[in-house]
This record gives sequence, C-alpha cells and structure tokens, in this order.
Amino acid sequence: MHSTEVSLRLARARIEAGDLAGAGAGLDELAATDPFDWRVDWYRGIAAMAAGRPGDARVAFDAVYSELPGEPAARLALAAAVECTGDKDTALRLYDRVWRVDRGFISAAFGLARIQLGAGNRSGALAVLDQVPDSSSHHVTAQVAAVRASLHKGGPIANADDLLRASGRLERLGLDVERQARLTVEMLEAALAWLTTTNLPPHRLPAGARVLGHELSERGLRFGLERAYRTMAQIARDPDTKVALVDRANAVRPRTLV
Repeated sequence: MHSTEVSLRLARARIEAGDLAGAGAGLDELAATDPFDWRVDWYRGIAAMAAGRPGDARVAFDAVYSELPGEPAARLALAAAVECTGDKDTALRLYDRVWRVDRGFISAAFGLARIQLGAGNRSGALAVLDQVPDSSSHHVTAQVAAVRASLHKGGPIANADDLLRASGRLERLGLDVERQARLTVEMLEAALAWLTTTNLPPHRLPAGARVLGHELSERGLRFGLERAYRTMAQIARDPDTKVALVDRANAVRPRTLV
C-alpha cells in the first residue's frame, strides 16, 4: 500500500506532466482515506488552476486557507485563484495582506501591482513594485515591470515628468544588452507617440530634457530609436528578424538634408 506522502508526490508529478485526470483520481482516493488532510485540497487547487478552472481552485484553496489561516502561502494561492475568477477586489485584499505580513512572497507584490494597474492606479502599482527590496533576486524584474507600467499600463503617459522618471529608472538598472535594447525601443516609441500626440511646443517641455540620453524632441527620439533598432539587429539570431529590424531603423530615421 502506498503511503499518503508517496500518493501526494505522485499526484504532483501527474499534474506537472499534464495528467490532470489521473491526478484527480488519485486525490479522490486520498480524500476517501483521509478527508481531513488539507494537502489533498492543496493539490486539487493546483490541478484546477492547471485545468483553467479557477472557480474550483478557489473552493479548494479556500478550504486550505480555513485549515491554515495564518499561512501566507495559503492566502497567496487563494488570491491567485480569486483573481482569475475576476473578483479583483477580494484578490486585492488578499494580496495586500500577504505583502504586508511577509515581504518574502514577491508574487503578492506582482499580483497587487497587476490589479492596481488594471484599475488604472499606476502610481499605486509603482509604489508596490518599488517596495521589492534591493536584496531580492526579483528586484530587477520588479523594476522592469515598473518601467513597462510607466509606459503602457494604467493609461497613457501623463506628462514629461512621468516619462523622465521612467527613463531614470531604466538607466539605473544596468541590464544586459538585449534587455536594455528592447526596453529602450519600448521607451523611445512611447515617448515619440506621447510627443507627437500631445504636440507640445518646445517651450512647454522641460529645458534640456533627455530620454535615455536622447533629446526630448521628435528628431532626437527618432535618432535614438534608429540606434536601438540597429543594436537589436546586431544581436538578433534570426536573419529575417535582422532584416526587419534594419528596415525599422531606416523607416524611423529622421529625414536629413544632404
């Protein structure tokens, strides 16, 4: 006869292998043997999430949370399932509680920021991402998420100050060449779109403002984008991608008089 621990490990292995039906059958057998073992509900919740059934996962993780009310991992799992059901308000409260109690659960910060961005609260999301400590292995990931949130999520760029703060954030990260180039393209594209949409005259822009070292003007941003696209082309592995990036660089380059 298999021990409970062996059966649970087998259920986990089946979930990871995509055999959700087999995992479910094994967990049902365990539940019949010991209906009070919270670990059965835990793996039922994981299996339900893997199957795209967040409602069932919510029920399972809620049962675990009832058994382990002080356990942040149980609350975090419940928050994820609740978020996937569309109940953002409840998920927000759960993520917030986990993050306030234990800053070691970085997933709670990302969940909290994600919901706040979805609600249009960009400043709140950025504040949470900035709380991920420098010592965390996820600090850079959080800062990259903050840069992208500044540029794309929670509404358009509001003003030049927002743009310049995002530029300064990216410059401080010290990313590898590929990630730096990709984010540079994203930032300069967003800056160019903001500048051309707002159509602000030069005297309305901060004096001497630069985005990633490029003048905050259509000409300056286009030159910066051209350079970033060419950098991406140099490190691209696929020949077709190289050609496409060079074409983009040529298309974005500002017209010059010869």
